[in-house]
Amino acid sequence: MSESEGRKSGLDTPKLDELERAVRRALRQLEVWRERAVASEAERRRLQELVDRLDQEEGDPDDLVSELKRLRSENEKLRDRLMKGLEQAEELAREVEFLEDSR
Repeated sequence: MSESEGRKSGLDTPKLDELERAVRRALRQLEVWRERAVASEAERRRLQELVDRLDQEEGDPDDLVSELKRLRSENEKLRDRLMKGLEQAEELAREVEFLEDSR
């Protein structure tokens, strides 16, 4: 028996299997982190482009904040109108159902 064969036969197979599983898990986790790093870098570039574009555009930051507040207020009013419209549509649907049932 050669020296390497003697070492192989002396290795604890369950321990090797456990080590192999641990290495595979570590490699999978490394791949996940690598994918996350790539995605994060892409997001960083996208955000940097937005910041650069804002820097280049003519516009006062205070004006932008005011516009944002105005748009948020308008969105809230539109949401309220949509909710009222939905409530009215549901009420009409109930009335139609009642009329159909009373025929």
